Amino acid sequence: MLRYSTDDPLVVGLIVSRPGHGSTDWVISRDLLSAGLTGTAGIGHITVEPVAEQSAPLRVLLRIRNKVGEARIHIDHQALLLYLQRSHAMMPFGSEAQTRQADTELDQLLDEDQDPPVAR
Repeated sequence: MLRYSTDDPLVVGLIVSRPGHGSTDWVISRDLLSAGLTGTAGIGHITVEPVAEQSAPLRVLLRIRNKVGEARIHIDHQALLLYLQRSHAMMPFGSEAQTRQADTELDQLLDEDQDPPVAR
């Protein structure tokens, strides 16, 4: 299952469930998933690439590696494309930084004229 929120617009949450093993959550760059629609993208622990096989619908292979092994997740190419298009309608690519409040919060923390924030 994929999950996108404008609260954290740069990433897509991926939840993978296996019977008898529970579920595992990963966070993957939305840009990385988009790049993987047309060619191999990513280095290191996460890579994404389109996979074309004879007489099968186009898919996207998402590989997630760690010290224990590798998870290979196949996603229908058209479904991922539509999902990313919908996320783009919610938050256009390139506009994510405009909605981020981190700079504002950092400015408030560094403003010497304001009282420091109260921890709760």
